[in-house]
Amino acid sequence: MHPGDEYRRTSAEEWQEFEEHFDKRRIELGSCGRPYGTPCQHEHACIRCPMLNVNPKMLDRLNEIEADLLVRRERAEAEGWIGEIEGIDLTLTFLRSKRDEAQRLARRMTVDLGIPTARPDAKGQVPR
Repeated sequence: MHPGDEYRRTSAEEWQEFEEHFDKRRIELGSCGRPYGTPCQHEHACIRCPMLNVNPKMLDRLNEIEADLLVRRERAEAEGWIGEIEGIDLTLTFLRSKRDEAQRLARRMTVDLGIPTARPDAKGQVPR
């Protein structure tokens, strides 16, 4: 616990910067899990980024991206672009992993646990 005098009100500029960080974390496929105040280290190559959390609602979009990558891979093979093929294969690996993760999330059951309550002790008193 910090002493109370260490706390101060946040300035309007600080609060705006904080909100903007989280606004920028929302991306087409879901959200970026990078910590507050850190830049994107992967130059927005989100499919390959371990910080990308794919929204299960975007599974169809992942399928579209995969189809596009497969077309690009065919072209790269036809042209003999070995480096391009390696890059596309790496991206496909990440994409498929992200899709599997999003599918697992989509299958999770949601369980309503209700509001927790405290049980009375032997004397009938409810703990505080």
